[in-house]
Amino acid sequence: MLAQYFESQGFSTVLVGFVREHMEALTPPRALWLDFPMGRPLGKPGDPDYQKRIIRSAFDLLDASSGPQLEDFNDTIAVQDGRMGYALPVDLVVSKDEIGDVDSLLVEVQEEIAGLACDYESACIARGRTTVGASEVALADLAPYIAVFVKGEKPSSPRKGVPPIPLLKLVVEDLTAYYTETRTHRDSIDDIELLGKWFWEETKAGQLILWLEAVSLESDDRVLRQIVDMSLITPRFWSEGPLPGTSASAW
Repeated sequence: MLAQYFESQGFSTVLVGFVREHMEALTPPRALWLDFPMGRPLGKPGDPDYQKRIIRSAFDLLDASSGPQLEDFNDTIAVQDGRMGYALPVDLVVSKDEIGDVDSLLVEVQEEIAGLACDYESACIARGRTTVGASEVALADLAPYIAVFVKGEKPSSPRKGVPPIPLLKLVVEDLTAYYTETRTHRDSIDDIELLGKWFWEETKAGQLILWLEAVSLESDDRVLRQIVDMSLITPRFWSEGPLPGTSASAW
């Protein structure tokens, strides 16, 4: 929609996306479809030559004087085991009444974070950058901020101009980025599905966010329900289609 507006003002645009059905329905002026797992818009991390191929393929569409034009990128990154990247198995879904001692879990998360600190610092030095920090909340305060919501409360926002619930989204993104940046560097992992399995099924931080989801989806706060349902955890899709109660349009 933004592409169409920009084009009406004289700017040329190219959309790069994963969901072909959406691209066909919205008919952007120029679009490149990538048959990649969700969360991997430019291919493998740390592979600049491959990433440049994608960007150049997208820029080649600027030669088209009119549209809509939808082209397929000529490579595929296969989804393993019929799963989208970061898709979660059904048995990880928890209900509110299954939540245990939040304070005990918080202690475990903080210990986990501390245990990753050295590897995270090495990752930052090696890459020269990090995506952690969008929330502007200190690393030590990320998990405690989430834990307050898991207890069914709403904390005051420590960041001026950003309400508590929108800040929650940024806090969760910072926490997950801390883990994934650390693990991808430490163990040279580029398998997005293996990374997702590790975070959601093995880490205490993943468990904390799953508890957050369980509490939030039963909350009376409509904004909290929407943000958690649509933004914090990727919808659970398998090769045979969406789970009951979900819609393919959620992508």
